[in-house]
Amino acid sequence: MDRLHDSPAHPPPSATPPGQSRLLEAVLASMGEGLMVADDHQHLVFMNPKAELILGMGPTAEPVSRWPEHYGLYLPDKVTLYPPERLPMNRALRGETVSREEVFVRNAARPAGTWLHVSSSPVRDELGIIRGGVSVVSDVTDHKKSEDSVREAGEKYRSLYNNTPVMMHSIDPNGRLISVSDRWLSILGYERAEVLGHDSVDFLTPESRRFAREVILPEYFKTGACWNVPYQVVKKNGQPIDVLLSAIAERDASGKVLRSLAVLIDVTERKQAEDALQESEKRLRAILDNAPTVFFLLDTQERFLFVNREWERLFHRTREHVAGRTVFDVFPQDIAEALHQANRDIFKAGVSVEREERLAHDDGIHIHLTQKFPLRDAAGTVYALCGIATDITERKQMEISQRFLAEASRELVTSLDYETTLQRVAELAVPVLADLCVVFVRTETEPLRPVAMADRSPDRAAGVRAFLQRHPPDPAAPHGPARILSTGSSETSEASKGLLDPLALEEERWAVVRTLQGRPSMGVPLQARGRTLGVLFLVSPAPGRTYTPAELALTEELGRRAAVAIDNAQLYCSAQESIRARDEFLSIASHELKTPLTSMRLRVQQLESAVAASRALPVEKVSKLLEVFQSQLQRLSHLAEHLLDVSRINEKRLALRPEELDLAALARDVTDHLAEQFQKVGCAFELMAPEPVEGAWDRLRMEQVMLHLLTNAMKYGAGRPIRMEVTNHEGQARLVVEDHGMGIPPEAQARIFERFERAASRNYGGLGLGLFITRQLVEAHGGTISVESTPGHGAKFIVELPLRVPH
Repeated sequence: MDRLHDSPAHPPPSATPPGQSRLLEAVLASMGEGLMVADDHQHLVFMNPKAELILGMGPTAEPVSRWPEHYGLYLPDKVTLYPPERLPMNRALRGETVSREEVFVRNAARPAGTWLHVSSSPVRDELGIIRGGVSVVSDVTDHKKSEDSVREAGEKYRSLYNNTPVMMHSIDPNGRLISVSDRWLSILGYERAEVLGHDSVDFLTPESRRFAREVILPEYFKTGACWNVPYQVVKKNGQPIDVLLSAIAERDASGKVLRSLAVLIDVTERKQAEDALQESEKRLRAILDNAPTVFFLLDTQERFLFVNREWERLFHRTREHVAGRTVFDVFPQDIAEALHQANRDIFKAGVSVEREERLAHDDGIHIHLTQKFPLRDAAGTVYALCGIATDITERKQMEISQRFLAEASRELVTSLDYETTLQRVAELAVPVLADLCVVFVRTETEPLRPVAMADRSPDRAAGVRAFLQRHPPDPAAPHGPARILSTGSSETSEASKGLLDPLALEEERWAVVRTLQGRPSMGVPLQARGRTLGVLFLVSPAPGRTYTPAELALTEELGRRAAVAIDNAQLYCSAQESIRARDEFLSIASHELKTPLTSMRLRVQQLESAVAASRALPVEKVSKLLEVFQSQLQRLSHLAEHLLDVSRINEKRLALRPEELDLAALARDVTDHLAEQFQKVGCAFELMAPEPVEGAWDRLRMEQVMLHLLTNAMKYGAGRPIRMEVTNHEGQARLVVEDHGMGIPPEAQARIFERFERAASRNYGGLGLGLFITRQLVEAHGGTISVESTPGHGAKFIVELPLRVPH
């Protein structure tokens, strides 16, 4: 061919003699691959019968850019029409050579679709000008199916490939590489994409390549095996290495080779002193022994031929001990019977099977995902069964755990009554995680209150509930729920500690509860938004069973979800309470604002009546009317000022203007202004300020603090003595206001400093903001305020302030 192109007498394509043209067309028509030729105007000028057969359609007048729509040409995703500009013929017309481009064809004649390999190149004249393009089309559908089948099988062995210390590769019946191990790639220096699909012998030296094609491969495809074949493999950098290649073929039921597995052992720096067959067997055994999964071989009588080291480790029997024995000699009867039935079916059907099997380990029954497949000799007769088993117990437990958490989560969002919800969660935990489940929640009155409980035995659950009501967990116990609550950390124990008082259990009536004594236990905190709300405590079903890290993690996740449910319920209750307080405040505010306005309206009506009657009012009466106006206007002013202060506090606009002042002198000024009010309410007042108390505070705000505390004392201690003390105390200023009024109940002392709360009966006037504003002003100065009170014996409010407002 080269000589024809080099000869000056060789005519251009347009001048090909008719005889030669017919001969050329006959040759092209008889080609085993499809051929299509387009001119430089994108028109099809030739299409051989093989191309028509492959595409299912004949020649077309459509230009190349319309071929994807006309012939049904798709990208490998099988749904996207091939972009015209990327079509191999179009690329050839632009001067590009395309090799083995993958194209999917689907049209009316090919409804199931056909896979093609398309190679295209430009056709140039003697001057190098592109006159057209030629595409060679090959139907690779069968090859594609074969590749897919081999790839699926290859996935099963990928774990083995990537965890073995030797090179491994698999080839298809055509000798092309379909998978290579990570070790193969790392030693030879290639990327996986650079080798897959290539002929395996392409990576051998020329001498080894000839030896493989002429001697080894023909024999291999007959026998299905080769052992310790000496080859030289070429690294990507050109360096050759010596290897010993051993391979085994896998055949289908007809004996046809489907794929093969080869092990390549680098022997470049190793002496080859041992027998080649023994060396290969040793390496293959090393592969299996170093695999993290179980490998075993059974003969047709289901006797063990081989087990790997992982099998020995799990079942505590050596390969020498089990050689020639059946599963009935190795496993318990019930497990052996299930294994025997599965093995017998595989030998009978001669097909591979993947199934879950229950096997006994030291710590109980484990679930193994086992792949079992028959091994065939050269004649296709099954002579052994190979099994590869992976322990999936953890995965199965994870699936169970996820289902459990999903069900628990559904229960946790069904109701805002968290006690009812937690009871359902406790019932879900039994028997999945425990024999007994107790949920403790922290309350204002009890550090550990059991709000939910479940037990396998309803009678024992009732007994435990009664026992914990009479003998709650010791808050100072070094183990158990109390410690978990205080530390916020989970705890596991081989014998449940800190839950049931062992001394109290000695009583005869707690006999059913005593059955839980000495059981392993586990407790986790119920935490949400940085707070520990309670404890979830589990007791194991049986003595000697310890909780695993996976079970602890599952329980902690359950605890977190339960804590969120509790927190949400509490937030909902708090929101409801806030709404109630708001509505009550609006009612109170409406009443409080209406009272002075009503009073002033009555006085205005009196004045209007007098004016209408042209009566002169005595000066004394007018003065009293004006006093009422002034008093009610001052009351309105105080109410408005309180509301403004709350607004400033909410918007964090409560600015302080500290100045040097004597708090004792300020107290004298404030009490002097209140002297008349003390007389009106009949309160004897005593101020104790024996010495100056100097510091830097906001004068107006400190006056406001004193006024709030003193007017509060007058309101709730009317007619009884009031005492105020201002002193230096341990490097701070101390202000104490004490009355002898009705006092404050203990349960109300914590909330009286909140907005819209009042210290006593709601029959007293006011918005319930005075003490709230006082606390905010004190805390803005860096101080604290507290109350000491006994109902019926008055109240003492104590303010402690630093001498300087902190920055």
